Amino acid sequence: MEGDKDVVWSGRPWIGPSVAARTIGAALAVVVVFVGVSALGLAGLPILGIPLFVLAAVILAIAWLASIAGLVVMRASYRYVLRHSSVEVDRGIVSRRSLIVSPSAFAELEVDQGVMGRMMNYGSLEVRSQGGQQLNLWLIRDPKGVSTRIREVMTVPTVRVAGDDGAGAPGPS
Repeated sequence: MEGDKDVVWSGRPWIGPSVAARTIGAALAVVVVFVGVSALGLAGLPILGIPLFVLAAVILAIAWLASIAGLVVMRASYRYVLRHSSVEVDRGIVSRRSLIVSPSAFAELEVDQGVMGRMMNYGSLEVRSQGGQQLNLWLIRDPKGVSTRIREVMTVPTVRVAGDDGAGAPGPS
């Protein structure tokens, strides 16, 4: 990839905590359904020839797989890049779309962490430009550390020096 020397940080959505939480939630749902169905004496009740508790477990497993698939697609679709000259969010699998904020357009940076995010050190960042453009970086590992890096890059003053050819420099009248 061109410009790799210019990359300060890059990452993708960190889906580990979300996968763990959804897996635990699905396991708890299976236990609750099994206990509930057993308590009502319906565990062996066949629906379409399949015992109710097996059918419920299969439905919950499919829902779990669908939610995990969504996270995997999100991870594959998004790439975040902090360069010495910009913050970029690339998204898409087949076709790519890049959103870029340069230091001269940088306005605000917001870190958002819920209770689980603070416990597991992940969260989201919102980078806003002066023109109203907003870059969202979701599921970032160590969002405060990444936000510090972004602030360091984005708050460095940009100085441009005219070349020897005099382009851009005022000349004698």
